[in-house]
Amino acid sequence: MLKIQANMKGYMGKPATVLGAMDEETGILVIVKSVAAIPRFEDSFLIAADQHGDRDSLFSDGDLASAIGGYFKLKGSVAEDGVTACLRFRELAATADPAAVIEHDGVDVGGPKYRIAPDASNAHIATLAICAYAARQCAIGDTLDMADSITDLMAMMDGRVVTIGAVD
Repeated sequence: MLKIQANMKGYMGKPATVLGAMDEETGILVIVKSVAAIPRFEDSFLIAADQHGDRDSLFSDGDLASAIGGYFKLKGSVAEDGVTACLRFRELAATADPAAVIEHDGVDVGGPKYRIAPDASNAHIATLAICAYAARQCAIGDTLDMADSITDLMAMMDGRVVTIGAVD
């Protein structure tokens, strides 16, 4: 279980901390709690907007598009069991769900475009930052799984060459 914390400031309201946990095996991200800003919680991975403070990853306005993409990717996905949503909010974090502050703003050649409502809170943005990080972790995990599969296939072939394609 990967503990993820996002400390955000510079948006609507007081600085906020959102705490989440991700099961790396299933890809399920649970947003656990939203509170007033706190220092690093236990051994969590810390995402922050403060360039000079304690952090493992810096989040800036330039990361918003990928963060929204990560949010919708997780929100629209289910775990391997085919039932469990990949993005879940506990009751103590319900106010940090950014669904109400993300506005669809059309589509261009780069894909969907979104706008953030002016009343988006620091907690909303912190949740988006966590979703961006979780989506990247899922992509890394998928890549490593693919590499393991290729390694297993190479071991099964035991040095033999396989040709794929039409044979005359």
